[in-house]
Amino acid sequence: MSSTASDPDPDPAPTTTPPPTLNPTANSDIDVTAQPAVVAWRGSDGEDQSLPQLNLDLHYNARSNKAFFKLRVAVALKAHPRPRKTNVFLFIHPERIRTVALNESPRSATANALGPDAFCLRFDLKRAPALVVPKDSLAPRNQTSGSMLDSLRALAQQTTFAVYSSIPCRALPRRRLLSLCEAASSGGLRSIAAHSNITSLYAGNGGKVIETDTIGISATAAGYDHDTALELPAENPPAYNELPAGSQRLEPSPPKKRRRSSPQPSIGVDRKYIEDICAHLIDNKLADLRRDVTKQLQDLETRVIEYVDENLSAQQKDITEDIGDKIEDAYYGLKLDLQNYYIEPGTDSKESPDAIVVSSRSIMDAYYGTTYN
Repeated sequence: MSSTASDPDPDPAPTTTPPPTLNPTANSDIDVTAQPAVVAWRGSDGEDQSLPQLNLDLHYNARSNKAFFKLRVAVALKAHPRPRKTNVFLFIHPERIRTVALNESPRSATANALGPDAFCLRFDLKRAPALVVPKDSLAPRNQTSGSMLDSLRALAQQTTFAVYSSIPCRALPRRRLLSLCEAASSGGLRSIAAHSNITSLYAGNGGKVIETDTIGISATAAGYDHDTALELPAENPPAYNELPAGSQRLEPSPPKKRRRSSPQPSIGVDRKYIEDICAHLIDNKLADLRRDVTKQLQDLETRVIEYVDENLSAQQKDITEDIGDKIEDAYYGLKLDLQNYYIEPGTDSKESPDAIVVSSRSIMDAYYGTTYN
Protein backbone atom coordinates (compact mmCIF):
# COMPACT_ATOMS: atom_id res chain seq x y z
CA MET A 1 0.00 0.00 0.00
CA SER A 2 1.34 3.37 -0.96
CA SER A 3 2.20 5.68 1.88
CA THR A 4 3.89 9.03 2.26
CA ALA A 5 7.06 8.85 4.28
CA SER A 6 7.34 11.33 7.12
CA ASP A 7 11.06 11.88 6.59
CA PRO A 8 13.25 11.74 3.49
CA ASP A 9 15.38 8.71 2.86
CA PRO A 10 18.61 9.28 4.80
CA ASP A 11 20.58 6.69 2.83
CA PRO A 12 23.78 8.18 1.48
CA ALA A 13 24.29 8.24 -2.26
CA PRO A 14 26.10 5.17 -3.59
CA THR A 15 29.84 5.48 -3.67
CA THR A 16 31.45 6.49 -6.94
CA THR A 17 34.28 4.00 -6.48
CA PRO A 18 33.67 1.21 -8.99
CA PRO A 19 33.28 -2.25 -7.47
CA PRO A 20 36.08 -4.75 -8.05
CA THR A 21 35.94 -6.63 -11.31
CA LEU A 22 34.83 -10.21 -10.70
CA ASN A 23 35.46 -13.03 -13.11
CA PRO A 24 32.19 -14.78 -14.08
CA THR A 25 32.16 -18.19 -12.44
CA ALA A 26 29.54 -20.56 -11.15
CA ASN A 27 30.23 -19.17 -7.66
CA SER A 28 28.82 -15.82 -8.84
CA ASP A 29 25.40 -17.24 -9.75
CA ILE A 30 22.33 -16.06 -7.84
CA ASP A 31 19.00 -17.86 -7.57
CA VAL A 32 16.84 -16.59 -4.71
CA THR A 33 13.06 -16.23 -4.65
CA ALA A 34 10.28 -14.85 -2.47
CA GLN A 35 12.49 -12.66 -0.28
CA PRO A 36 10.73 -9.89 1.72
CA ALA A 37 11.11 -6.50 0.08
CA VAL A 38 9.99 -2.87 0.27
CA VAL A 39 10.23 -0.44 -2.65
CA ALA A 40 10.65 3.31 -2.16
CA TRP A 41 10.50 6.07 -4.77
CA ARG A 42 9.77 9.76 -5.11
CA GLY A 43 6.42 10.58 -6.65
CA SER A 44 5.64 13.24 -9.23
CA ASP A 45 4.52 15.55 -6.42
CA GLY A 46 7.94 15.30 -4.78
CA GLU A 47 6.70 13.19 -1.89
CA ASP A 48 8.44 9.97 -0.90
CA GLN A 49 6.32 6.89 -1.57
CA SER A 50 6.79 3.27 -0.52
CA LEU A 51 5.18 -0.10 -1.18
CA PRO A 52 5.72 -2.82 1.46
CA GLN A 53 4.69 -6.48 1.59
CA LEU A 54 6.51 -7.32 -1.63
CA ASN A 55 8.57 -10.38 -2.53
CA LEU A 56 11.83 -10.13 -4.48
CA ASP A 57 13.26 -12.70 -6.93
CA LEU A 58 16.88 -12.42 -8.08
CA HIS A 59 18.32 -14.66 -10.80
CA TYR A 60 21.81 -14.35 -12.30
CA ASN A 61 23.86 -16.70 -14.47
CA ALA A 62 27.36 -15.28 -14.75
CA ARG A 63 28.64 -17.58 -17.49
CA SER A 64 25.78 -16.85 -19.90
CA ASN A 65 25.52 -13.15 -18.92
CA LYS A 66 21.81 -13.49 -18.20
CA ALA A 67 19.75 -12.24 -15.27
CA PHE A 68 16.25 -11.27 -14.22
CA PHE A 69 14.67 -9.19 -11.45
CA LYS A 70 11.11 -9.73 -10.32
CA LEU A 71 8.86 -8.14 -7.69
CA ARG A 72 5.48 -9.56 -6.72
CA VAL A 73 2.59 -8.73 -4.41
CA ALA A 74 -0.49 -10.78 -3.53
CA VAL A 75 -3.86 -9.02 -3.87
CA ALA A 76 -7.48 -10.11 -3.55
CA LEU A 77 -9.44 -9.84 -6.81
CA LYS A 78 -13.17 -10.25 -7.36
CA ALA A 79 -12.54 -12.45 -10.40
CA HIS A 80 -10.81 -15.07 -8.26
CA PRO A 81 -12.56 -17.10 -5.54
CA ARG A 82 -12.03 -16.55 -1.84
CA PRO A 83 -9.80 -16.86 0.09
CA ARG A 84 -7.17 -17.16 -2.62
CA LYS A 85 -5.01 -14.17 -3.44
CA THR A 86 -3.47 -13.47 -6.83
CA ASN A 87 0.11 -12.44 -7.49
CA VAL A 88 0.73 -9.31 -9.53
CA PHE A 89 4.28 -8.95 -10.85
CA LEU A 90 6.70 -6.21 -11.74
CA PHE A 91 9.31 -7.45 -14.25
CA ILE A 92 12.63 -5.61 -14.39
CA HIS A 93 14.39 -6.71 -17.57
CA PRO A 94 18.17 -6.27 -17.42
CA GLU A 95 18.08 -4.73 -20.92
CA ARG A 96 16.21 -1.77 -19.40
CA ILE A 97 18.73 -1.11 -16.63
CA ARG A 98 21.02 1.87 -16.92
CA THR A 99 22.68 1.39 -13.53
CA VAL A 100 21.98 -0.50 -10.32
CA ALA A 101 23.97 0.25 -7.18
CA LEU A 102 24.27 -1.80 -4.01
CA ASN A 103 24.14 -0.27 -0.55
CA GLU A 104 25.16 -3.01 1.85
CA SER A 105 24.33 -1.06 5.03
CA PRO A 106 21.37 1.24 4.40
CA ARG A 107 20.37 3.52 7.27
CA SER A 108 16.65 4.17 7.21
CA ALA A 109 13.50 3.17 9.03
CA THR A 110 12.65 0.80 6.18
CA ALA A 111 16.00 -0.97 6.42
CA ASN A 112 15.80 -1.18 10.20
CA ALA A 113 12.40 -2.86 9.94
CA LEU A 114 13.87 -5.56 7.68
CA GLY A 115 16.56 -6.53 10.17
CA PRO A 116 20.37 -6.66 10.33
CA ASP A 117 20.75 -8.42 6.94
CA ALA A 118 19.01 -5.61 5.05
CA PHE A 119 20.52 -4.18 1.87
CA CYS A 120 19.35 -1.78 -0.82
CA LEU A 121 19.44 -1.95 -4.62
CA ARG A 122 19.03 1.45 -6.29
CA PHE A 123 17.76 1.12 -9.86
CA ASP A 124 18.13 3.71 -12.61
CA LEU A 125 16.27 2.40 -15.66
CA LYS A 126 16.25 3.43 -19.29
CA ARG A 127 12.64 2.30 -19.46
CA ALA A 128 10.04 1.68 -16.75
CA PRO A 129 9.47 -1.90 -15.59
CA ALA A 130 6.67 -4.06 -16.99
CA LEU A 131 3.55 -4.76 -14.95
CA VAL A 132 2.29 -8.35 -15.33
CA VAL A 133 -1.30 -9.08 -14.30
CA PRO A 134 -3.86 -11.85 -14.95
CA LYS A 135 -6.04 -11.64 -18.03
CA ASP A 136 -9.16 -11.45 -15.86
CA SER A 137 -10.63 -8.30 -14.37
CA LEU A 138 -8.42 -6.44 -11.90
CA ALA A 139 -11.34 -5.24 -9.77
CA PRO A 140 -10.08 -5.48 -6.16
CA ARG A 141 -12.08 -7.34 -3.54
CA ASN A 142 -11.33 -4.82 -0.80
CA GLN A 143 -9.86 -1.38 -0.25
CA THR A 144 -6.47 -2.71 0.86
CA SER A 145 -5.95 -4.61 -2.39
CA GLY A 146 -7.18 -1.60 -4.36
CA SER A 147 -4.59 0.66 -2.70
CA MET A 148 -1.83 -1.87 -3.38
CA LEU A 149 -2.81 -2.07 -7.06
CA ASP A 150 -2.77 1.73 -7.32
CA SER A 151 0.67 1.87 -5.72
CA LEU A 152 2.01 -0.88 -7.96
CA ARG A 153 0.67 0.94 -11.04
CA ALA A 154 2.39 4.12 -9.87
CA LEU A 155 5.63 2.21 -9.28
CA ALA A 156 5.40 0.74 -12.79
CA GLN A 157 5.74 4.29 -14.16
CA GLN A 158 9.02 5.01 -12.34
CA THR A 159 12.51 4.68 -13.75
CA THR A 160 14.35 5.37 -10.48
CA PHE A 161 13.52 3.57 -7.25
CA ALA A 162 15.14 1.68 -4.38
CA VAL A 163 14.44 -1.93 -3.46
CA TYR A 164 15.10 -2.88 0.16
CA SER A 165 15.37 -6.55 1.03
CA SER A 166 16.82 -8.81 3.69
CA ILE A 167 18.79 -11.94 2.77
CA PRO A 168 21.39 -13.50 5.11
CA CYS A 169 24.96 -13.18 3.84
CA ARG A 170 25.48 -16.94 4.12
CA ALA A 171 22.61 -17.45 1.65
CA LEU A 172 23.60 -14.57 -0.65
CA PRO A 173 27.15 -13.25 -0.21
CA ARG A 174 27.33 -9.53 -0.91
CA ARG A 175 30.22 -10.20 -3.31
CA ARG A 176 27.73 -11.91 -5.63
CA LEU A 177 25.40 -8.92 -5.43
CA LEU A 178 28.31 -6.66 -6.35
CA SER A 179 29.05 -8.87 -9.34
CA LEU A 180 25.41 -8.70 -10.43
CA CYS A 181 25.28 -4.90 -10.07
CA GLU A 182 28.51 -4.50 -12.03
CA ALA A 183 27.28 -6.73 -14.85
CA ALA A 184 23.86 -5.05 -15.00
CA SER A 185 25.37 -1.55 -15.02
CA SER A 186 27.70 -2.48 -17.88
CA GLY A 187 24.71 -3.15 -20.15
CA GLY A 188 25.83 -6.64 -21.12
CA LEU A 189 23.08 -8.69 -19.46
CA ARG A 190 20.13 -10.31 -21.20
CA SER A 191 16.87 -11.62 -19.77
CA ILE A 192 16.55 -15.26 -18.74
CA ALA A 193 13.79 -16.62 -20.96
CA ALA A 194 12.50 -19.09 -18.38
CA HIS A 195 11.84 -16.30 -15.86
CA SER A 196 10.58 -13.67 -18.31
CA ASN A 197 8.07 -16.04 -19.92
CA ILE A 198 4.50 -15.22 -18.84
CA THR A 199 2.65 -18.02 -20.64
CA SER A 200 2.96 -20.40 -17.68
CA LEU A 201 1.65 -17.93 -15.09
CA TYR A 202 -1.76 -18.09 -13.45
CA ALA A 203 -2.25 -21.86 -13.64
CA GLY A 204 -1.14 -21.98 -17.27
CA ASN A 205 -3.61 -19.34 -18.46
CA GLY A 206 -0.83 -16.84 -19.07
CA GLY A 207 -0.54 -13.24 -17.99
CA LYS A 208 -0.96 -9.83 -19.53
CA VAL A 209 1.84 -7.26 -19.73
CA ILE A 210 1.01 -3.62 -19.09
CA GLU A 211 3.64 -1.18 -20.34
CA THR A 212 2.80 2.04 -18.53
CA ASP A 213 5.32 4.10 -20.50
CA THR A 214 3.92 3.15 -23.92
CA ILE A 215 0.52 3.92 -25.39
CA GLY A 216 -1.00 1.92 -28.19
CA ILE A 217 1.75 -0.66 -28.37
CA SER A 218 0.89 -3.62 -30.56
CA ALA A 219 1.39 -7.07 -29.10
CA THR A 220 -0.42 -9.30 -31.55
CA ALA A 221 2.84 -10.78 -32.72
CA ALA A 222 4.11 -11.18 -29.20
CA GLY A 223 1.55 -13.82 -28.31
CA TYR A 224 0.15 -11.95 -25.32
CA ASP A 225 -1.75 -8.75 -24.68
CA HIS A 226 0.16 -5.54 -24.11
CA ASP A 227 -2.12 -2.96 -22.53
CA THR A 228 -1.46 0.48 -21.23
CA ALA A 229 -2.54 1.80 -17.89
CA LEU A 230 -2.67 5.33 -19.26
CA GLU A 231 -5.38 4.90 -21.86
CA LEU A 232 -7.96 7.69 -21.77
CA PRO A 233 -11.66 6.94 -22.33
CA ALA A 234 -13.03 8.34 -25.54
CA GLU A 235 -15.61 11.08 -25.08
CA ASN A 236 -19.06 10.40 -26.51
CA PRO A 237 -20.33 13.06 -28.95
CA PRO A 238 -23.54 14.89 -27.97
CA ALA A 239 -26.80 13.30 -29.04
CA TYR A 240 -28.47 14.60 -32.14
CA ASN A 241 -31.43 16.11 -30.26
CA GLU A 242 -29.09 17.78 -27.74
CA LEU A 243 -27.55 20.23 -30.20
CA PRO A 244 -27.94 23.87 -29.09
CA ALA A 245 -30.67 25.96 -30.64
CA GLY A 246 -29.73 27.71 -33.87
CA SER A 247 -27.07 25.23 -34.76
CA GLN A 248 -27.27 23.79 -38.22
CA ARG A 249 -27.89 20.12 -38.59
CA LEU A 250 -25.51 18.64 -41.05
CA GLU A 251 -26.72 15.92 -43.31
CA PRO A 252 -24.38 12.99 -43.48
CA SER A 253 -22.29 13.06 -46.61
CA PRO A 254 -21.93 9.90 -48.65
CA PRO A 255 -18.93 7.89 -47.61
CA LYS A 256 -15.84 8.34 -49.69
CA LYS A 257 -13.81 5.43 -50.82
CA ARG A 258 -10.36 5.43 -49.37
CA ARG A 259 -7.35 4.02 -51.01
CA ARG A 260 -6.17 0.94 -49.25
CA SER A 261 -2.90 1.54 -47.57
CA SER A 262 -0.33 -1.12 -47.04
CA PRO A 263 -0.65 -2.71 -43.60
CA GLN A 264 1.67 -1.30 -41.01
CA PRO A 265 4.13 -3.83 -39.67
CA SER A 266 3.36 -4.72 -36.10
CA ILE A 267 5.99 -4.71 -33.46
CA GLY A 268 7.42 -8.21 -33.32
CA VAL A 269 8.82 -10.21 -30.50
CA ASP A 270 12.20 -9.19 -29.18
CA ARG A 271 14.86 -10.94 -31.21
CA LYS A 272 16.85 -11.86 -28.12
CA TYR A 273 13.75 -13.44 -26.61
CA ILE A 274 13.31 -15.59 -29.74
CA GLU A 275 16.99 -16.56 -29.65
CA ASP A 276 16.68 -17.61 -26.01
CA ILE A 277 13.60 -19.72 -26.77
CA CYS A 278 15.35 -21.37 -29.74
CA ALA A 279 18.48 -22.04 -27.69
CA HIS A 280 16.36 -23.60 -24.95
CA LEU A 281 14.58 -25.87 -27.46
CA ILE A 282 17.86 -26.88 -29.09
CA ASP A 283 19.40 -27.72 -25.71
CA ASN A 284 16.41 -29.92 -24.86
CA LYS A 285 16.59 -31.72 -28.21
CA LEU A 286 20.34 -32.29 -27.86
CA ALA A 287 19.85 -33.65 -24.34
CA ASP A 288 17.19 -36.08 -25.60
CA LEU A 289 19.46 -37.13 -28.47
CA ARG A 290 22.37 -37.76 -26.10
CA ARG A 291 20.18 -39.91 -23.88
CA ASP A 292 18.93 -41.94 -26.86
CA VAL A 293 22.44 -42.47 -28.27
CA THR A 294 23.80 -43.46 -24.85
CA LYS A 295 21.01 -45.99 -24.36
CA GLN A 296 21.54 -47.47 -27.82
CA LEU A 297 25.29 -47.81 -27.20
CA GLN A 298 24.65 -49.51 -23.87
CA ASP A 299 22.21 -51.95 -25.50
CA LEU A 300 24.71 -52.67 -28.28
CA GLU A 301 27.48 -53.26 -25.74
CA THR A 302 25.26 -55.67 -23.81
CA ARG A 303 24.38 -57.63 -26.95
CA VAL A 304 28.04 -57.84 -28.05
CA ILE A 305 29.15 -59.11 -24.63
CA GLU A 306 26.39 -61.72 -24.58
CA TYR A 307 27.31 -62.87 -28.10
CA VAL A 308 31.02 -63.13 -27.26
CA ASP A 309 30.33 -65.02 -24.02
CA GLU A 310 28.03 -67.45 -25.82
CA ASN A 311 30.58 -68.14 -28.57
CA LEU A 312 33.43 -68.52 -26.09
CA SER A 313 31.42 -71.04 -24.09
CA ALA A 314 30.65 -73.06 -27.22
CA GLN A 315 34.29 -72.98 -28.37
CA GLN A 316 35.50 -73.97 -24.90
CA LYS A 317 33.14 -76.94 -24.90
CA ASP A 318 34.28 -78.03 -28.37
CA ILE A 319 37.97 -77.73 -27.43
CA THR A 320 37.45 -79.68 -24.21
CA GLU A 321 35.68 -82.49 -26.04
CA ASP A 322 38.39 -82.55 -28.74
CA ILE A 323 41.18 -82.77 -26.16
CA GLY A 324 39.34 -85.55 -24.33
CA ASP A 325 38.97 -87.54 -27.54
CA LYS A 326 42.66 -87.17 -28.34
CA ILE A 327 43.71 -88.22 -24.85
CA GLU A 328 41.43 -91.24 -24.96
CA ASP A 329 42.80 -92.29 -28.37
CA ALA A 330 46.37 -91.91 -27.12
CA TYR A 331 45.58 -93.92 -24.01
CA TYR A 332 44.08 -96.88 -25.85
CA GLY A 333 46.88 -96.81 -28.40
CA LEU A 334 49.45 -96.99 -25.65
CA LYS A 335 47.53 -99.79 -23.98
CA LEU A 336 47.47 -101.76 -27.21
CA ASP A 337 51.19 -101.28 -27.70
CA LEU A 338 51.92 -102.45 -24.18
CA GLN A 339 49.75 -105.51 -24.60
CA ASN A 340 51.97 -106.50 -27.52
CA TYR A 341 55.05 -105.80 -25.51
CA TYR A 342 57.52 -108.71 -25.42
CA ILE A 343 60.05 -109.14 -22.67
CA GLU A 344 63.18 -110.81 -24.03
CA PRO A 345 64.76 -113.60 -21.95
CA GLY A 346 67.71 -112.62 -19.83
CA THR A 347 66.42 -109.08 -19.07
CA ASP A 348 66.20 -107.79 -15.53
CA SER A 349 62.60 -106.59 -15.89
CA LYS A 350 60.27 -108.43 -13.58
CA GLU A 351 57.13 -106.54 -14.58
CA SER A 352 54.59 -108.13 -16.82
CA PRO A 353 52.93 -106.22 -19.70
CA ASP A 354 49.72 -105.92 -17.68
CA ALA A 355 51.60 -104.34 -14.80
CA ILE A 356 53.23 -101.85 -17.17
CA VAL A 357 49.82 -100.97 -18.63
CA VAL A 358 48.39 -100.47 -15.17
CA SER A 359 51.36 -98.31 -14.15
CA SER A 360 51.09 -96.20 -17.31
CA ARG A 361 47.38 -95.81 -16.76
CA SER A 362 47.96 -94.61 -13.19
CA ILE A 363 50.46 -92.06 -14.42
CA MET A 364 47.98 -90.72 -17.02
CA ASP A 365 45.18 -90.62 -14.46
CA ALA A 366 47.33 -88.65 -12.08
CA TYR A 367 48.38 -86.25 -14.84
CA TYR A 368 44.98 -85.61 -16.41
CA GLY A 369 42.88 -86.14 -13.31
CA THR A 370 40.59 -88.55 -15.21
CA THR A 371 40.03 -92.28 -15.01
CA TYR A 372 39.81 -94.05 -18.33
CA ASN A 373 38.29 -97.51 -18.56
